[in-house]
Amino acid sequence: MLAALCALALAACGTDWANGKDQKTGPHDQGEVASAAPSPTEAEESEGPEFLAFMELLSSLAEPCLKDLPAPEPPKEPGPARPPTAPLPELTVPDGPPSPGKPRDRQTAMKEVELSSAEKCEARIHARRITKALKSAPGPTSQHVEKILRSLGYIDERLHGPQPSGQSVVFTLDLRVLGGRLCLFGNVTGTKTHIEPYGVSPEVGCLDVQRRH
Repeated sequence: MLAALCALALAACGTDWANGKDQKTGPHDQGEVASAAPSPTEAEESEGPEFLAFMELLSSLAEPCLKDLPAPEPPKEPGPARPPTAPLPELTVPDGPPSPGKPRDRQTAMKEVELSSAEKCEARIHARRITKALKSAPGPTSQHVEKILRSLGYIDERLHGPQPSGQSVVFTLDLRVLGGRLCLFGNVTGTKTHIEPYGVSPEVGCLDVQRRH
């Protein structure tokens, strides 16, 4: 289990949460990310067994994608020590604590980010299992789509929607764990389901990002 979670963390590092059931339609007002309302943390969510089962699900689905991770470089053997040919420079100690870096403005943080090759692989696996399950939902309702997604192991804390949108039912899944960036947007129309993966910075929610179309 721990090995699989570590592997998932590595997958999320290949590139450089927002609770609730309401589907938002636009970004928040601009401002600094540091002043945004805090999102629930993994530590808070992990207090319940439902979240642990969700983590197990993500870990098991990510296993086939481990081959997309770059192989770690072998450690280099240290060479023979050589005496210094010149005196080492004196180290200087700063007078005070380092100044914190300026937080990114919210508009920048809301831009879509690139997914790693492993995250793209995971997105295809999630899309296949969701699409297959929703094929049995002709003329789907929001309640029916939600029931199917929950039966697949996706928890309320990470599911935004489902809700009607014209003739479709739409939803968003937040699959970001251990520093990952993967979110999924789903559109269900009759027997057809379209799943769109996209990358979101951990500083903002999946619904806040300005997705590229």
